[in-house]
Amino acid sequence: MNTESLAENPVATDAPPAGNAADAPPLFDERALLAHYVLRDFEQAVANVEQELRDAEPAPDAQAESPATEDDLNAMAEERRALARQIVTGAWLNRNNPQWDPLEPETHRPDPNDPLLAILQSVQEPAD
Repeated sequence: MNTESLAENPVATDAPPAGNAADAPPLFDERALLAHYVLRDFEQAVANVEQELRDAEPAPDAQAESPATEDDLNAMAEERRALARQIVTGAWLNRNNPQWDPLEPETHRPDPNDPLLAILQSVQEPAD
């Protein structure tokens, strides 16, 4: 093979391009991408539940002696967000558990072989 044929038909290789390793693009991690989508969907579900909880709250009483302070409103929003996360987490972890009742904690039995748990654990652990 001569240099002219190499220029016309480059040889395919898996080797990184010559030069500084910092110039090479990062390796694609399918697990990280999948975890990104799972977490995005989780956060969207939390936002939806949080909105439903907010909509279900009674309107503030205009006749109240002391209106809620900004700190009170922030604390209520944080509690609402925490409750929404608990609801979504319980629902996701028990999605394959037909006996699960959110009002009965003893029925909480997530599947230890759940691929969702495996994905999240694999992202937290260094790849071998």
